[in-house]
Amino acid sequence: MTLSHLGRNLYETDMPAALNAANEALKLSHQFSDGQYSAFALATLTYLNVQRDSLVLAQKNIDNALIYTEKSTNKVVNGYVWLRKGWLEYTVNNTAKATASLFKALQLLEGQKAYAYESLVYHYLASIYADLKDPENLKKYTRLSLNRAKQSREPDIICNAYLATGSSFLQSFRKDPSQKKLLDSALYYNQQVLQLSQSQPKRIVNHINIAAAALNIANIYWEFFPKEYKDRAKSYINQALTIARKFRHEEVIANCYGILSEYAIVDGNYAEAERLFLSGFAEVESSAGGSIAVKASMMKGLATVAEKSGNTIKALEYYKQYMQYEHEAYNAAKLSIAQKLEVQYEAEKKEKELETLQERATFNRKLNFISIGLIIAGLLALIFLFRSYHFRLKSSMQQEKLRTEEAARLKAEQELLEERQDKLQKELLAGNLQVEQKNELLQTMRDKLADPENGMFKNQMERILKEDQRMDEDFEHAKTSLTNIHPEFFNRLQQQANNKLTRLDLKHCTYILMGFSNKEIASRLGVDPKSIIMARYRIKQKLNLEKEDSLDLLIQQLS
Repeated sequence: MTLSHLGRNLYETDMPAALNAANEALKLSHQFSDGQYSAFALATLTYLNVQRDSLVLAQKNIDNALIYTEKSTNKVVNGYVWLRKGWLEYTVNNTAKATASLFKALQLLEGQKAYAYESLVYHYLASIYADLKDPENLKKYTRLSLNRAKQSREPDIICNAYLATGSSFLQSFRKDPSQKKLLDSALYYNQQVLQLSQSQPKRIVNHINIAAAALNIANIYWEFFPKEYKDRAKSYINQALTIARKFRHEEVIANCYGILSEYAIVDGNYAEAERLFLSGFAEVESSAGGSIAVKASMMKGLATVAEKSGNTIKALEYYKQYMQYEHEAYNAAKLSIAQKLEVQYEAEKKEKELETLQERATFNRKLNFISIGLIIAGLLALIFLFRSYHFRLKSSMQQEKLRTEEAARLKAEQELLEERQDKLQKELLAGNLQVEQKNELLQTMRDKLADPENGMFKNQMERILKEDQRMDEDFEHAKTSLTNIHPEFFNRLQQQANNKLTRLDLKHCTYILMGFSNKEIASRLGVDPKSIIMARYRIKQKLNLEKEDSLDLLIQQLS
């Protein structure tokens, strides 16, 4: 960081040394993973390469600096990089991009107390709005630049802001010469630059600002004050020349001699005016890398002086030299324009490449989302198919189990039914045998009673036998009915009653199923009808029926 600052401070006096310091800083910065050091060194190289008119190199420097800001969390350094990017874009006349970059720098620098950098950003914004003929924004950003400069307490930054503020007031005065206070303010802020440089001479780095302030004051005295202020103007010209000669500022030297020549022309001393122009031209020409445009301007001034003095031959000679320098300056300007166009082209090319990469990245992200979605959908489909297969398999197994259980149940019921049929047949057979035996016994008794000597006893026995025979007929009828009814009916009755029903209960239920009334049942069973009611009550209890439930309905449902 120290080497980068050193390179920035040496450029006025020793540009090669300044470049060496900045490049050494860049080399050292590669040792660190933090991108702030490389970014700052490259931003410094951007500044130095613009100062030596290497705009293409400057553009490469700033592009690389922006890459390193992505690895830097230092907002001050990142803001400085965007400041230099905006300044470079302003240099190549790309106003819109310059404004956007400068506001990006302000966004990064906000709240970081980097007042010097903020002042520079506002200064460049003021310059942009001055070119756009926007006086309101010019004043606004000039004022902000001065405010941040004072907060920074850095003499160079404050001098830069004073100089810009003085120029702003002078521009306003030229539009409205009736406002003398504007001219006084322009003088005041330029004089503040000189006072600050005199109070802190060792802290001044940008001496060009001091020379420019002295030259501005001299020009104000020449342009807006009477000739009586000539000596005062000359004193400021001498200050400007002293600084400009030391730091080889050709434009300041040429302008100083130009003002002195104007004073000589006003006095009618054309020879002195010519001498002054020639002296200035000699100083500019002897300077290493003297500006062609400055030489052309001074030759034009000499041609004007010669023409005013009446020496047309000398004026033509000077004019020819002016045209020669002007042609060279034109070629140099074309080269500069070509560099600016190349820088703009490279910048636009990188932006297009960046847009393409961003579009490709966006497309790849969408493609990834779609691929992920398809993968998820495929997995869900596989899971669904697996679960569906598993469910069908499980359902099939359950159905097979149910079918097996149902077959076993049906087989068990069939065996039980056959068993009950056999039992019922045996019971019927035993009943038949009993009836036959009883009939034989009764027939024997009937034969014995045939004797006429048994009178009244005979009649009683006949009556009993007839009643018994009628009951036997009823029993035969019930037996036939029981045989015709499906034995499953008795099984269901016993299941409902938990096997508590007697044979008489089953016979009673059979009569109910056949539709006999209580009286008919009592007659057939040879009992009192009240006994049938009690029997029904007892059967309902065995069948777990409530008082209000219908025994007849249940028997019909179980049949």
